[in-house]
Amino acid sequence: MLDLIKALLPSICVGLLFWYVMRNIVRADRREREQIEKFYSEHEISERDNTELDDKAESDVMLTPVKTSEHEKGEHGTGDATRPHG
Repeated sequence: MLDLIKALLPSICVGLLFWYVMRNIVRADRREREQIEKFYSEHEISERDNTELDDKAESDVMLTPVKTSEHEKGEHGTGDATRPHG
């Protein structure tokens, strides 16, 4: 009987360690989700407010064309050049 306990003890310890770590991960995730929900409810941030901010931010951005250098054109050309395989 003592040999059986000695044989199973490492597996039992690893199992308990795994259970303890997973329990703490799940609890931390739960607490984090509660804190995020509390933050959003305190600051009254809604999805509608976020989309309005995103639309406003996108309208304020002006895109400017970027010039490519001759090196980039030669390196990433139109794809007409053939490359040796092998």
